[in-house]
Order: sequence, then C-alpha cells, then structure tokens
Amino acid sequence: MDIEDIVSTASILIEEQKKYLDIWEEYFEFIKYRNITRVSEIEHLLDSILSMFQTNETLDLYTRVCLYYHAIDKEGSRNYANFYLEMYDDDRVIKEINKMDKERKMKKYGKI
Repeated sequence: MDIEDIVSTASILIEEQKKYLDIWEEYFEFIKYRNITRVSEIEHLLDSILSMFQTNETLDLYTRVCLYYHAIDKEGSRNYANFYLEMYDDDRVIKEINKMDKERKMKKYGKI
C-alpha cells in the first residue's frame, strides 16, 4: 500500500465519519428535546462517539453530551470524561465539567 492508497482510504473514512456525526448530532438533539434521562441511551451515544476518529467536531459533540449527562449522573459523566482523557490524552472534557460545577456552585451561593 503506497501513500496515495493510505490518503484515499483516510479520506473515505473521514467522509463516513461525517455521516455518523450528523446522525449522532440529530440523535442528541432528540435526546435533549425529549428530555431523555435513561443512562443507557446517553452512554450508548457517548460510546459511539468515543469509537470515532477524534476531531474538533467529535470532541464538541462528546463534550456537549457529557455536560448533558452530568446533570443526570455526575459520577457517570466524570467517568466518560476520564475515558476520553485516557484514550486521547486530552483534558478538555474534564475542564468543561469542572467549569459547569463551579458555575453551579457560584449560582447556588449567589456569586453570579
């Protein structure tokens, strides 16, 4: 396999991923619209996103789903943030969860 074959294969995979990302974006919108709180559905979506090549778009969706999940199950969402950290050596998801917790505490104590 030469470099052109590798680039061609990568391009195909990226295009396929975009299709799945669109589907998962729509599914997440459905979850939010229906105010779904079943942990199994949310975790299935997070697992699906984790299995993809990581791009800024997938990270954005993963972070938004984790934040939604955090309102339902703080420990579960932190586990998924840690899974992301372990797999991709990227702490952005954890930072967003910590930021959300800090804002909620400030709001609770009247500092916002």
